[in-house]
Amino acid sequence: MTYKIVPGPQAVSIKGGNFQSACDLFADIINREAEGGWKYVAMETIETQETKGCIKKEVEVNYIYMLIFAKEN
Repeated sequence: MTYKIVPGPQAVSIKGGNFQSACDLFADIINREAEGGWKYVAMETIETQETKGCIKKEVEVNYIYMLIFAKEN
């Protein structure tokens, strides 16, 4: 089994409470990978931290969505 990690959308803007448009972004990624023979397994979120500044150091925290796919060898 081979695994592949694909980053999900970073920031999703919606209008008028249309959450389906946000879901469609993830569905597009899953369908695109399925065309290449990859099977969707799960979505995970990781936290990243980046230190910014020289004198007054600040830590910027971001969360990244990762879609996990698998394919038989």
